[in-house]
Amino acid sequence: MTEEQRLFVADAQEIVERLYGDLDGLRSARSGRRRRELAAQIFRRMHTLKGSGASLGFSQVSQIAHQFEGVLDSARLGRLELTGTVLNAFQDALAAIEQGLLSPPSDELSNTFAPIIQKLNELASDSVSEEEMEQDLRSALPLDVARSLSEYDLQHAREAIREGAKLFVFSAGFDIETFDRDFRELTRLLGQSGEVIATIPGEPATAEEINFRLLYAAELVTGETLRQAALLGRVACHEIEMASAMREKTASNQPAEEKPVPKTTPDETSVRIEMKQLNELISTAGELYRQTNKALATLGPGLKVEAAGTAGKDLRDRFSELEERLINLRLVPISEILKRAASFAGRIAARQMGKEVQFEIDGGDVGIEKTLADVLADPLFHLVRNAVTHGIEEPDERKVSGKNPVGRVRLTAANHSGRIHIVVTDDGRGIDVDRVVAAAAEHGIGGPQLSLEQCLRLIFRPGFSTSDELSELSGRGIGLEIVDRAMDLAGGEVRVATESGVGARFAMIVPAALSMLPCVLVRSGEQTYAIDAACLDQSHPDINETLPVLQLASLLAQGDRNNGHGETMIVWRSSSYSISRNGGRKYRIGIDAVVGMQELLVRSLGRYAARWPGLCGAAELVDGTIALVLDLNEMINDNFATN
Repeated sequence: MTEEQRLFVADAQEIVERLYGDLDGLRSARSGRRRRELAAQIFRRMHTLKGSGASLGFSQVSQIAHQFEGVLDSARLGRLELTGTVLNAFQDALAAIEQGLLSPPSDELSNTFAPIIQKLNELASDSVSEEEMEQDLRSALPLDVARSLSEYDLQHAREAIREGAKLFVFSAGFDIETFDRDFRELTRLLGQSGEVIATIPGEPATAEEINFRLLYAAELVTGETLRQAALLGRVACHEIEMASAMREKTASNQPAEEKPVPKTTPDETSVRIEMKQLNELISTAGELYRQTNKALATLGPGLKVEAAGTAGKDLRDRFSELEERLINLRLVPISEILKRAASFAGRIAARQMGKEVQFEIDGGDVGIEKTLADVLADPLFHLVRNAVTHGIEEPDERKVSGKNPVGRVRLTAANHSGRIHIVVTDDGRGIDVDRVVAAAAEHGIGGPQLSLEQCLRLIFRPGFSTSDELSELSGRGIGLEIVDRAMDLAGGEVRVATESGVGARFAMIVPAALSMLPCVLVRSGEQTYAIDAACLDQSHPDINETLPVLQLASLLAQGDRNNGHGETMIVWRSSSYSISRNGGRKYRIGIDAVVGMQELLVRSLGRYAARWPGLCGAAELVDGTIALVLDLNEMINDNFATN
């Protein structure tokens, strides 16, 4: 086998192992939200096995996965009930795939697997349509919503009705400057008590607004939900009146109530020991250092000052080393998912498209939590696949434009100020912004007043497309919702930059749960803040007297203290990993004082960290006080955006 085939087998075996767990979950979740999530997850994983297996010569695996996918698709559309017989067939098919991965690559189908494929074929042919209920549902919905729903959306709605939910349509209008954040907050709010089934662009918006319509399923919409929604924008809600006969018809088919399946949290995930125990150990080590340091200070005159200082420094170094070693136990090298994205998604897509693409990986030694790696794997695969299929031009087209016929896709990773930056860059044609604007206009969104940044934010919105093709590999922007949803789960964000004819750059930025970070402690007002030392120019500030000056008090919105002028200057430089307006510039930052320099254990602010731009996390200082760790790059960006 080739190296690429060996890598596929290793990845596929891991996927199969996860699929066994998914099938076990499906047996205990015959209906409800959890069942839909599992069915969609199994479908995506089987689709990956099908496409990659066919591309790399594992025809047996590909054919079984293809039939498996067809049966599962019928189940997702409500045309086939997931009975014990069907689930047993799924189990047998998965075992056959597992066996096929142990066999050498072959284009011929072994007789051993023929009965499995025949059984899956029979199940697919037994599927039935629910056209009558589909027509009832479409006729009850507003015309524009009904026309926009796919078969999967309709089945989602049907299942929600069977489970006793009601359907609502939310009409939401958001300010054009903040629609991305407000839309995300609205979907998060609604997801707390129900499910957003589909999102479509709303009626033509004003010059200052972008509108969306959301089909929503829930037992009820409370007044508190509506109150919170109204704080985000112009939001209206009305219930869809469904015929009582339709509810009665579905009631007899309603499955037994689904038992909730506990979701795995990062604290329950194991690397070498349970994360919860490891985190407690890290916290205990930090607390032990603070107590020991205080005890050392109370020895007083009996201990020479110089000796006390030396002992304190040695103590701090030893505890810092211990904390760092404990943190590293939680991590896996990010090179694993970067290499898989390049080989498993990128090279296979390049072969399918007949393109020549060179992949580069930088920063693979960066450590990342296993749970975070699992969250980022799918969106990273998607970004790499899109870079190849729609970023990189055909070889002949590249020659005409004076480019190397071999395209280049670069994957980089870095830990910057306690945040993991994963960047996918291609040297292709770039995103067709004019087409994005045209698609927005077709949906009644925006116009000439849309900025480049706002246009690029649109491609991540559910239901927004620049392509007429309903394909996973259609226009750039198709399916990018998966990236945005992953960032929401991880408490991060995605940024995009593009230049016509030069290429595009997608950056996923997520907070690391824990990081050891050398920081400069500074004071502004009554508060002490921490700044990543790697972002500061350690040369004397007088050397940079010509640099523009910004006041930290102003960036922190602390008001006009001392006429806004700090007594001390530090020099900050932007990171090369950021997609921002700063472009590698330097600034002098006015502060009240430099308190000192210290290696800090920085903790993430959690899933909602993205709500506070300019904050990387928080750290406990030696005296027990908490210092916020600042991201000056974000704060300067916001300063430019509002001025």
